[in-house]
Amino acid sequence: MSLQIEDKSVPPAPVKDKSEISPLRVKGCDLGINKLISISNGRTIANPAKQKSFRRRERRLKLRQKAASRKRKGSKNRRKSYSKVASLHERIANNRDAYHWDVANQLVDGADALVFEDLNIKAMKSRCKPRPNKNGGYDHNGQSAKRGLNRSISNAAWGELVKKIEVVAAKSGIPVVKINPKHTSQKCPKCHYVSKSNRKKEKFVCTNCGHHNDADINGAINIKLKGLKKLVIDPTQLPPVRGKVTPMEITAT
Repeated sequence: MSLQIEDKSVPPAPVKDKSEISPLRVKGCDLGINKLISISNGRTIANPAKQKSFRRRERRLKLRQKAASRKRKGSKNRRKSYSKVASLHERIANNRDAYHWDVANQLVDGADALVFEDLNIKAMKSRCKPRPNKNGGYDHNGQSAKRGLNRSISNAAWGELVKKIEVVAAKSGIPVVKINPKHTSQKCPKCHYVSKSNRKKEKFVCTNCGHHNDADINGAINIKLKGLKKLVIDPTQLPPVRGKVTPMEITAT
């Protein structure tokens, strides 16, 4: 993994005018867990948190944290152990930062505009509401599974990633558009039918017209179409929506 550092000496460029934006060069970007980003052109960017090297570092971090907590409070060994924990935390954060800068440069390359969902990440990570039952206790509310999802969202660091993308895009005059995420995962981009039953985990199959695709790529296409509408660009200039697109994974160097 190469280390990418923001070049602050490069000033922002004038933002592209609507007339300078080709609909074909607008990228809809769907942020995710299994795939860090799915792009409307059929490409996906790998999530490093899903790679073996990251999981090894995470296990090592947990072991070091556990070992440090067992040391006697105030002891030299405890301070030394927590110093190792902090050092590993820093390495993980630096690696993630480097990867994010690489991703930002890859996305901006060849784009006239980038479109993302305007996600409320804080709300997505909020605790599940308690479910009281008739016996005075509480029913299972899915908080255990939610805890794992929250950890995955934190590891992906979507907010930090999008900020870096905005920095790189600004230097090239590329607008970054945020759209309402409503129905992006449920809508068919071909016939525009909206239904929860259209999405089956990783697959999207429209129950109205039969259009099918990878669910995340399909979401990215809907994000792009919403972005074009916000930019007041006619989406009819685009070629017809194709059937299934096999996602092609690209990784940051």
